[in-house]
Amino acid sequence: MRAGHFWTMTVTMAWAIGGLAVSGPVGADEPRLTPVAVQNALAKTIPLLQLSGAAYREQRECFSCHHQGLVAVTVARARHFGVAVDRKQARDQSKFAHAYFKGREKRIRAGEGVPGGAYNGGYALWGLHADGWTPDSVTRDLVKYLKTKHRHDGSWRIRTHRPPLEDSHFTATALSLRGLQLYAGPDEAKDLGERIPRVRAWLLKAKAKTNEDRAFRLLGLAWAGVEIGEVRKIGKKLVKRQRTDGGWSQIKDLESDSYATGQALVALKTAGVLKSSDAAYQRGCRFLLKTQNPDGSWLVRSRSKPFQTYFESKFPHGKSQFISICGTCWATMALLETLPASKAR
Repeated sequence: MRAGHFWTMTVTMAWAIGGLAVSGPVGADEPRLTPVAVQNALAKTIPLLQLSGAAYREQRECFSCHHQGLVAVTVARARHFGVAVDRKQARDQSKFAHAYFKGREKRIRAGEGVPGGAYNGGYALWGLHADGWTPDSVTRDLVKYLKTKHRHDGSWRIRTHRPPLEDSHFTATALSLRGLQLYAGPDEAKDLGERIPRVRAWLLKAKAKTNEDRAFRLLGLAWAGVEIGEVRKIGKKLVKRQRTDGGWSQIKDLESDSYATGQALVALKTAGVLKSSDAAYQRGCRFLLKTQNPDGSWLVRSRSKPFQTYFESKFPHGKSQFISICGTCWATMALLETLPASKAR
């Protein structure tokens, strides 16, 4: 059996070992993880994400992974679980992304013109597909672009380093693979089939050093159809990195946060390593509920060197707003997985 589901009950319990733990009983000060609690927690979150996405478009002309790609995927997941979203706003996000790459088609067809490289193109295709965008000349151009950037060793490389969002070859590789799977045409099936084994081999061999690496390695392995036993073996190592507070951290020396925690949970669920009913998953979600701000956001402190002039995108947390909107997206997607699937709104 292969692990290839996009978002994929046994309850386990373990106690802290060396500062790490996967689960335990709910303490008196721990929030209860119920559908009502999750729905209430996200009542302000989705409108805030969509508001900030629109504000970004008003001030910038470029596609962004933080305000377009991740927000589009998160809003689509919210719809899947019956959470009300502004569908016009979601489509406007997609139109903005599409128009940006359409305006650069000549450069993209020449193998350039995608700021951020393959990672950026992968996020764009992931977001467009989440919103139900039909394949067209723009998606074909991005697919071709990703193919030109595919290395012989099976990987795609990150070009710039702005941790944690834009810092991992695993992220670039997993998202590029997913972009090809989502938008490559039927006539490209043979080519894709020849690429996937190279991707698998690289993902299995390369060493993950950060939570971003580990999460996207797991997503990449699942999307590449690696045998489920191998995926779970690797995924359990990520589970063991869960801390006593229920969260995960981006790197060893940082505190647990919503970005690393939500990302780890989504990867573990998607890859079939954890179910949302598993104790470790629920403990992580309780950490998220406990650390959410009253406005519906989560704060993630920026550790990247700024490269553009500061501006307000109507998302909280000042100079940490870009990475905070990413952390809020990952946290939201993780919490959504605890809800029953519902008719999209």
